[in-house]
Amino acid sequence: MQIFLFFSGGIRRYNTNTLLRLSIWLAYVGADMVAVYALGLISRNDQSATTSAGFNGTKDSNQFDMNRHHLAFFWAPFLLVHLGGQDTMTAFSMEDNNLWLRHLLNLSIQVSLALYAFWKSTSRHNLKILAPAILVFLAGIIRYGERTWALKCGSQNGLRETSWQLPELNVEVDKGSYPGTILYVLRSMLGVRDLFSGRTVSQMKVREVFKFQSDRPLDQLLKLLEVELAMMYDDLYTKAMVLRARSGIILRCVSQVSMISAFALFLFASNKQFYSRADVAITYVLFIGGFVLDVCAIVLMAVSPWTWAFLKARQCERLSHVAWLLLSSSIGWPENRTLWSNSMGQYNFLSSCMGHDRSRTSSKSLITIRKMLRAIEKKLFVRKLRHTKHVKVSKDIMDNVVTWVGRVAREEFTRITEQQHWVHLRPIIKATLNSAANSFGDNIILLHTYTELHLRKRPNDEAIIGMDTETISIIMDTCRKISNYMVYLLVAQPSMLPLSGTAEDTLANFYEKMSSKKNDSSNSEQDVLDTAYQLVEDLLEFGDEECLKEQEEPGPWRETLMEIRDMWMRLLVFAAGKCQAELHAQQLGRGGELLTLVWLLMAHSGIGDVGHQVDLISSNDVMSGQFCAFHFPSESQQSS
Repeated sequence: MQIFLFFSGGIRRYNTNTLLRLSIWLAYVGADMVAVYALGLISRNDQSATTSAGFNGTKDSNQFDMNRHHLAFFWAPFLLVHLGGQDTMTAFSMEDNNLWLRHLLNLSIQVSLALYAFWKSTSRHNLKILAPAILVFLAGIIRYGERTWALKCGSQNGLRETSWQLPELNVEVDKGSYPGTILYVLRSMLGVRDLFSGRTVSQMKVREVFKFQSDRPLDQLLKLLEVELAMMYDDLYTKAMVLRARSGIILRCVSQVSMISAFALFLFASNKQFYSRADVAITYVLFIGGFVLDVCAIVLMAVSPWTWAFLKARQCERLSHVAWLLLSSSIGWPENRTLWSNSMGQYNFLSSCMGHDRSRTSSKSLITIRKMLRAIEKKLFVRKLRHTKHVKVSKDIMDNVVTWVGRVAREEFTRITEQQHWVHLRPIIKATLNSAANSFGDNIILLHTYTELHLRKRPNDEAIIGMDTETISIIMDTCRKISNYMVYLLVAQPSMLPLSGTAEDTLANFYEKMSSKKNDSSNSEQDVLDTAYQLVEDLLEFGDEECLKEQEEPGPWRETLMEIRDMWMRLLVFAAGKCQAELHAQQLGRGGELLTLVWLLMAHSGIGDVGHQVDLISSNDVMSGQFCAFHFPSESQQSS
């Protein structure tokens, strides 16, 4: 379990697989349970009774009962070493960090249990290996203490208290190069920790370094954000912050020296012949396994950007050069490697309403089975499991994100609002303004449904004027992915959205509306599309003739598509700015979230709730089209 946790702890930052996350969680919880259970078994090993049974007047005093584990007392401190966790994974989620006091209590109880098992299992024949056992105990207590310390540093309060940073680096590098990106991230990491602890940009100590300047190369922004989130993952879920402190390094050295000394003393112990070969072999395996994990941990420390910068600051040129070679190699953080999952969830509302057409089935038994399956699928969690998927984040989407955040940061928001009258999306916005519920979730579902219907009415390529087919396909793909992503957040991560009600009620309401407007119980694709079209028309309150006329002309279809893309980008930026820092930190342990990258980019640009406030609704007359996006309920506006 410990070996699995060591290697999977670094994998989960790149992966969103639910099965992998479940396996890691089971190993994380099970490793502690197995270790405590083993300590209980060792405490039941009565060495004194074994010794008295193994000696009598007719047997040699060197003979033991080989059916007993006489070295069991020596294994107890090894369990403490493994209870200390691996360097690649100390916490599974942010809750583990915030509950570090509970882990401190577990430390006290389990160390006491290990001491009890050690004391009860020792005998006069084990005195020669008592010294190596004490050394392993010392290493185990240090390792367990490191884990508790790391959990405390990764908690919300711990992030606020941490102020360690590198000394000033007098290094001249190209800002557009990968070393320049690493150096910028190292200087701004104190601000990133402040951000994840809940502070705003104005409360940061390094806000001058944290905020992007105009000379920052745009092509390096995404890599810079990835490196920042990767380092933040290490600070939250590994022992990185402990091993960067001087006292942490000293304790680690004491722990490793203790393990090496204990192994040497055990290796040359003269009474190993008193123990069974199996027990001696198990002890050697425990030592070798600990050494292998230590060597891997040292390699991980060597490939850390902090190690390279630390050596660079102290002008150890040769060592820093070796550290950079390791950092930029395939075992480290090469520039061409994505440092997060680079995926975005997808959930299509209309697809979740589709099923098999019952009219095609003549068998009564099959009809009954399909009814049962359809009733089960109406449950939201079943639909979520079936229709949720992940796709890669394309470069075009990230370029759109950088462009829109840059426009807002350059205070072009007002000018953009005045220029964009939302001629073709005006009915959508009027519907949200006149809606009684008028929640953020309702607006997402409504625009998502309208987007799907609009994309399915794409004219022939020859009819598209002023834009090539490839460009149109890219914009359509961007609209569809962001639309599905926002619905995915509503379904799977509703806490990350500024909702005024519950996501379950919003989804149930629209599923009910779709069901009530069907003429029969068929769930075929065409029937669902017709129902969705009727639903949108009823909400927008405009007739078929006007809608069809607009969609038949290539120009309005293309212009509507552009407005849909801009609207989704505005909603994405708005939702990212409203999401709480602790929720973004939680997602780092699940492969990362696109919304987190947008939020961090906005913070660097000084916008969003962590920067200065950006109004979503313009004060201009709504009827004249002078507005920027949907209207939201008073709760959301008050929170801003």
